[in-house]
Amino acid sequence: MKAKTIIGMTLLASVGLVGCEEEIVLDKGESPLMINLSADSVRCDQRSDAQEALQITWTSGTNQGTGAAISYFFEMDVKGDNFENGIKYNIGKTDSRVISFTNKELTDTLLHYFPTIPLEQYTDFEMRVTATVADPTVPMQVSPVKEVRIAPYKWRVLNLYIIGDATPNGWDNQLATIMSSDYDNIAHFTWQGMLKKGEIKFNAQLGDWYPCYVRDNDDPTRMHYREKEEDYPDNKWVIEQAGNYLIDVNLDLLTVSFTNLDGEVPFSTLYLVGEAAPSAIKLEQSSDDSFIFIYNGALSAGNMLISSTTATSGCAGYQPLDNNGLGTTTVQLVDDIGTASKQWNIPAANKYSVTLDLRGNTLEIGNYVGYEHVWIMGSAAPGGWSWDNITEMQHSSSNPNVFTYEGYLSEGELKFPLEIDHSFGGDFILAPQANCPISENGSYVIGNQPDNKWIISEAGNYRITIDVENETISFVKL
Repeated sequence: MKAKTIIGMTLLASVGLVGCEEEIVLDKGESPLMINLSADSVRCDQRSDAQEALQITWTSGTNQGTGAAISYFFEMDVKGDNFENGIKYNIGKTDSRVISFTNKELTDTLLHYFPTIPLEQYTDFEMRVTATVADPTVPMQVSPVKEVRIAPYKWRVLNLYIIGDATPNGWDNQLATIMSSDYDNIAHFTWQGMLKKGEIKFNAQLGDWYPCYVRDNDDPTRMHYREKEEDYPDNKWVIEQAGNYLIDVNLDLLTVSFTNLDGEVPFSTLYLVGEAAPSAIKLEQSSDDSFIFIYNGALSAGNMLISSTTATSGCAGYQPLDNNGLGTTTVQLVDDIGTASKQWNIPAANKYSVTLDLRGNTLEIGNYVGYEHVWIMGSAAPGGWSWDNITEMQHSSSNPNVFTYEGYLSEGELKFPLEIDHSFGGDFILAPQANCPISENGSYVIGNQPDNKWIISEAGNYRITIDVENETISFVKL
C-alpha cells in the first residue's frame, strides 16, 4: 500500500495545532520524546460515535536549551510494517501535542488508510513521533515505538422498527414501533406484543421507507436489505393468526423468526346457545386477536352457555365458574356442555355486548357497545378509495352508537370501513344489495363480502346517519 501523507485534518481526528494565539514555550527542557495513550486496547463502538475512543499525547522532547522551535511528525502503521505505509502526518510546530479520536473518527480513519484490516477484530498498530529542532546543531529525536490494539466497528443499523397493518401503529412510518436492541449483540433485535392479521416488514429509519428489510422470495426465515426500490421485491411477512408474538431478528445473519406465544386457539368457531340464544348465535372471532370472540346484539331473557357447535349437548364448550349474569366472569371448559353445572343468566331481553377472551379465560357481558369508529370511503367520498385520506364520521353527542357525516358527495359508490385495513380485508358496513340506491330509512350488513355498495347518483351535499345499535342508515340530500 502506498503511503499517504496527511496534509489536512479531514480524515485524521482533531489535533492540537499552532494558532495565532498560541505561545510556543522556547525552553523545552531535557525531557525525552515519549508517546502516551489513553488506552492500549480500543474496541470502537458505533453506538458511541461521538464519544472519545483514543487520545494520543507526547512529550515535547528537547531543543537542548537553544530556544529553537520543534516540529513534530506523527506516524502510525500496522505492527511489523516498519512505518513504510500507513499514516504519516506532518503536525508542525505546536505545544498542544494531542491527537483525539472519537469512535467514528477512529474507525473512519483506519478504514481509509488500512482498508484490508478486519472489522470488529483487533489489529496491532505501532506509532511514533519524530521531533525536528529548527537549530541544526540539535539532532533529530524519534520516540520509542508505542503499540496499541484497535478493533474498528462494522457499520450497522442501530434501530429497527416493525411496520405494517399487522403492527400496533399500522403503515404510518412516523409511528412505526421500535424493537428492543441487544447491547451484547448489536445485530440482534427483539419485540414482543400483539400482532393483528395482516402484513409486516422492518424499517431502519423512522419517518422513511428506506432502508428496510423485506422477506425472501422463497424462505420466510430469511430477510433482505433494501436500500432503494430496485434492490429487491417489496415482500412482506403475513401474519395469518392474530395474537401475542415474539419477533427475533439477526441483521448479521439476515434471519427472522415469529413465535406465537399463545399457541393454538382452542376453537375457531363458538356459539351462544340456550334460552337467551334459542337460534344459536355465532361469536365473531376478532381480526385483531384470534383469542377474542365478540357478539354485539340482541339476547333473550334466560340461561345460556358457550358451545363449539350449534348444539346444546354432546359437544365441548364453556360454562361459568360460578352462576352469574352480567359483568365479567371466569369461564371453565367442559367436554360436554350438556353436563354443565353452571350457566350465565340474562336478566331481560335487550341488546348486549359479549366478549369472550380465551387467553384470559373470561367472559364479559355488558351494555351494548357498537363501534368506536366508522369511516366513509368510495369514489363518491371526499377521500375516494385512499386509506391515507379517509374521512371519519362523527359520534353523536347524545348517543355514542350514532355516527354522522355532513358534507359534499360526488357521483359514485360508498361503503363504510369499521377499521383501517390497507388490505381491504377488514369489516365494512355494506349495502344489503349490489348498486343499492340511497334512502332515508335503509338497512345494512356488516362484513367484507359480497362487496355491495350504495350508489350516489347525484352529486351534492348530504347528511348520512348510521345507527349501529338499531342497524339503520339514512341518506338525506341537503
